[in-house]
Amino acid sequence: MRTCPHFSAVGLAFIAAFSLRAQTAVEQSISQLDGLLRNYNLISLGNATFSGSQDTHGGMAISGDLFIGSGTAIAQRPDLFQPGSDPSLYVGGQLTTNGTFHLDSGHASLPNLAGGWTYTPVDQRLSNGSGGVLSSANAYGQGDALAALDPRTNAVPENWDWTALSNGFTGISTTIATASATGSLALDSGSLTFSANGITEGVVVFDLDMNLFSGRIFDANGNGDFDFNTEKIDNIVINVPDDVVFAVNVRNGTNGSAIFGPSGSGVNFNAGTNMDQLLWNITPDADPLTVDSILLGGGASFFGTVLAPLVNVGNSGNVAPNGQIVAANYTQSSHAELHYVGFDSPISFSAVPEPSAWGLSAMALGAVVVWTRSRRVRSRS
Repeated sequence: MRTCPHFSAVGLAFIAAFSLRAQTAVEQSISQLDGLLRNYNLISLGNATFSGSQDTHGGMAISGDLFIGSGTAIAQRPDLFQPGSDPSLYVGGQLTTNGTFHLDSGHASLPNLAGGWTYTPVDQRLSNGSGGVLSSANAYGQGDALAALDPRTNAVPENWDWTALSNGFTGISTTIATASATGSLALDSGSLTFSANGITEGVVVFDLDMNLFSGRIFDANGNGDFDFNTEKIDNIVINVPDDVVFAVNVRNGTNGSAIFGPSGSGVNFNAGTNMDQLLWNITPDADPLTVDSILLGGGASFFGTVLAPLVNVGNSGNVAPNGQIVAANYTQSSHAELHYVGFDSPISFSAVPEPSAWGLSAMALGAVVVWTRSRRVRSRS
């Protein structure tokens, strides 16, 4: 079979341009996510439950109903998430509590709250008459004038549409999930490491197949055997380069299992570099009839932002999430705080390749044309 002598060079040039465009789609999704998250610690597209006394560093936006355990403090660390015009506590459905909980900064918006709640502005307390109280006194003391008003009358976040938001998060998650892996995982002496494989800019995509895990055992060679002696995980090592986002597609794990094993499994997930540039994209399974749920495990802490718009998310035992979370529904178990680490994409991504990028592609194609012509001239001489 005769082949064109310059086909491979032309093909490589077009492949380079196509790869550039495909990568840009992922980068654009990351950029959109950065904007949609705003500065919320948790965005639940359904309901949320905080069963005990668990504090949050940042604010929360809940589409449906919220249950808050007595003694919980919300938005404790305004120095980290910097509250602004958006409410630090926004609940689109009903609020339930079994005691007094506190809003420590910002203000609350509960536009659809029903039932026998009464508000006393003198002490910034919203009470249900059965011992349930939302106290905004601490937030008022921080200087937010809206914290002195009835939360049922405060405005919702500006330009906030739950349907559009859900569609946006789902679209972003789908785009990232279809991207090919460019990073790799390796297990060495008990340390599970995530490598960028020399990539120093842009998005590095990983595949984390939960079928390869059995508790803290990782089937590193994929042979189907889980060897405790050689494949046991002691530490999770993730160091994100300065100009890179790590996007980890978590697959086959939405049967209620815990990423990196449940609390107390013995796996240590300690903070690496640039944890604000680490994203876990959790996708549902293919069966529409099953409930998709997953737990955040790994010792005492779980680092990175979690994107799971179609999956119910919870923390395992006393594991404290450190990042921002988007979930279909969210449950925070007792004795663990929700820590705020704002997601950050370090590079300004574009929806289409920048002019300079197209210039590089054009240069590559131009070089092929020149090379081809020179070959033709030489062949005549």
